[in-house]
Amino acid sequence: MINRSVFYIISCCILVTVVVLWMSVFIVYPRQQIAVKRLGQIVRVEPEPGIYCKLPFIDQTIIVDDRLRRYDLPTKTVQVRGGAFYEVDAFFIYRITNARLFLQKVSSGLPSTAEQINLAPRFDDALRAVYGQREFSAALSSARSDMMQEVQRQISSDAKSLGITIIDVRIRKTDLTQAVSQRTFERMQQERYAVAEQLRARGVEEKDRIIAEASREYEEIVAVATRDSAILRGEGEAERIRILRDAVAANPEFYTFWRSMDAYKKVKDVPMIFSPDLFFFKYLRSPEKNGRYLSRSETPPNK
Repeated sequence: MINRSVFYIISCCILVTVVVLWMSVFIVYPRQQIAVKRLGQIVRVEPEPGIYCKLPFIDQTIIVDDRLRRYDLPTKTVQVRGGAFYEVDAFFIYRITNARLFLQKVSSGLPSTAEQINLAPRFDDALRAVYGQREFSAALSSARSDMMQEVQRQISSDAKSLGITIIDVRIRKTDLTQAVSQRTFERMQQERYAVAEQLRARGVEEKDRIIAEASREYEEIVAVATRDSAILRGEGEAERIRILRDAVAANPEFYTFWRSMDAYKKVKDVPMIFSPDLFFFKYLRSPEKNGRYLSRSETPPNK
């Protein structure tokens, strides 16, 4: 009986010891921090992975996520300089770097609570402020990176007061609203029409210039060709007259005979009434008699 009582007592002591040891030890895993809270106050924060001790039944542990977290802001309608409205999609990436401060500022200890209550409104205000100082085209140019950095600077101070560090801010998309999109489309259409008219006008102007230059070159080429042809015809005519003159001087009687033969060919098909005794027909009346005119070096044949 005594031995059984001793066994129960020893068993209870061992069980209590195990429970106390279990309640005195906690493990910090990678990608998390653990804050130790005693009587409602945070006494320490363990950020590194490992096994740590605490006071059993007195100390409480609160797990704080140490990983990078992302918050996507719902699509917002913002106004840019000039009064136009645009729809913006953006998000930011953050990490809880000061678990003690975070748990002091966010009573629930949940990152989602800090996102929706603290960070999202400040993020919205920063986007509106940055877009309100710029034209819409800035979000589509190299100034986009400067805009994201400025938004990050504006929300970093508020996030730091919560023990949160903003790692990055990204503007994912900037779209026109339906009304602005229609007006922009119409304006771009009119601009394209104006550009097209300018191009057509330049084309007509260039065509007229090319035609004028071609006409001028044509007139110059025709004038030069006409001049050169007239010179060549004159030179040819002069050469013909010279050759004819030399031929006549060499044998006048043959030239007279040749001209008469040429005249006979021209009038052979023309009906005319002439007297056979005309001088025009002398080579037809007595060709033997006039044979001496064929060449000066020839002598009339003996009869």
